[in-house]
Amino acid sequence: MEDNILQIPVQQLELSESFKEMAFSHGIKTLEELLNWPVNVLLQHEGFTYHHYQELRNLLKERNSVHLLKTKTL
Repeated sequence: MEDNILQIPVQQLELSESFKEMAFSHGIKTLEELLNWPVNVLLQHEGFTYHHYQELRNLLKERNSVHLLKTKTL
């Protein structure tokens, strides 16, 4: 199931328009591209808010994939 969610276009996921606009503005097309970044780095991106983080976390949690979030820098 993880592979499936990673490849779904952000625009097709059950996320707010604000989240989708933020992803589009950064050229992010899939969750895989977004999840390549640790959370602390995402929160530094212009337009990526704590609300977006909570949305992302909730979506992943609903799909039993919350472990895909990188919570520490590598």
